[in-house]
Amino acid sequence: MDHKWLEDFVALARERSFSRAAELRHVTQPQFSRRIRALELWAGGALVNRAGMPLSLTAAGEELLPVARRAVAGLHDVRARIRNAQGGLDWVTLATGRTLSRTAVPAWLARVKRGAGEFRLRILTGSIHEGATALEQGAADFLLSFTHPRLPLLLDEQAFEGITLGTDELVAVSAPRADGRPQHALPGSARKPVPALGYAPTLALSQILQDGLSRQPRELHLHSVTESDFAESLHEQALQGTGLAWLPRGLVQGDLRSGRLVEADSQGAAVRFEIRLYRSRSPRSDQIQRIWAASAA
Repeated sequence: MDHKWLEDFVALARERSFSRAAELRHVTQPQFSRRIRALELWAGGALVNRAGMPLSLTAAGEELLPVARRAVAGLHDVRARIRNAQGGLDWVTLATGRTLSRTAVPAWLARVKRGAGEFRLRILTGSIHEGATALEQGAADFLLSFTHPRLPLLLDEQAFEGITLGTDELVAVSAPRADGRPQHALPGSARKPVPALGYAPTLALSQILQDGLSRQPRELHLHSVTESDFAESLHEQALQGTGLAWLPRGLVQGDLRSGRLVEADSQGAAVRFEIRLYRSRSPRSDQIQRIWAASAA
């Protein structure tokens, strides 16, 4: 059994709504429902009365609830004791995405260390939702993430706060021809669509890009040839000339300067987004406070 199922169940019992509980757990409602169903299969019976609104727990659910609460609290407590015993308090933990760990973290870390002094940093990479969960559960001290209207980050504003560290943008790039023009250029045509390197739909950058493309005043003719949940994979394929990719400028600026990649949109359209840092309003140490102050400076 996955311990997340118990945390989901406790959230559902508190909210009495699948949609609200799914938002708090940073997953889609279908995914949340599947996890509750998986817990019910493990328990051997229905835990939730789904017919009424607001929903209620079955007798089995009411019996499991206090046990689930104790189990969740106990797991968090023993994790904290283990981390303390292993010197966990000496480490600062940052949850972020793989792309941001390459494009934004190095500059942030160098700037913060100038203002807050040296510290040991542990980086956890994953999705935005996984990072938000780690922050909420105390497994991370900070969350560094993309921010965009299409990416609502449902953190409790009374418990967590955020600051904008900077901006970036998705820019269309391609390997160059011998004459320096892009091998693959927008907008393409119905007869000859542009081979496109795209992000997996679950990736934050995919949602940012789709929102930007939906606002384009012109029609783009694209043919998807690759889909990946790893921006660096698309970066390498763009360098090899496989197709056009929309990549963060922070990731490709060196290649654009050297000419290994060229911008592939003659209109220069790009999709902007913010990069934000989040933390608990009740930091666990003075060191966390110093890092936050240096980040905000």
